[in-house]
Amino acid sequence: MLLRREATDERDEHIDMTPMVDVVFQLMTFMLFSVQMTGGEKVDVPPARHGVGVPESQAVFLTLTKPDAPGGEARLLLGHGEGPVIGLDQARKAAADAVRDGRRKVILQADGDVPHGEVLKVAAAVSEVEGVTIHVGVQEPLGPK
Repeated sequence: MLLRREATDERDEHIDMTPMVDVVFQLMTFMLFSVQMTGGEKVDVPPARHGVGVPESQAVFLTLTKPDAPGGEARLLLGHGEGPVIGLDQARKAAADAVRDGRRKVILQADGDVPHGEVLKVAAAVSEVEGVTIHVGVQEPLGPK
């Protein structure tokens, strides 16, 4: 009858790494889903389904076009894409001038290649003007579905 192991016997002991690997993967999954990505998301403007259009005579149009170089800033144009290139201060001034003229609506149009952050930056700048309403430009429906 053997009551004690002899000191010369080799023990078959190991550390089970499975729980530690599980915890590491859970932490990685948590970090992956909790971090907010602020990259160059493309804005896919959907076709209009509901709502009423804004008459052009009652609105100021601001158009964001894609950057000239990858990673560059989008160009902000006054008008339907054919106007002069302006900055955020000039966009605010154009909106304030329009409000004084009785046009309280600003329609913000953006190319599909413009990052969403650029659109938000322009919308935030224009919304500082008191009395202005910002509308996002959408494509007209192609036909009945």
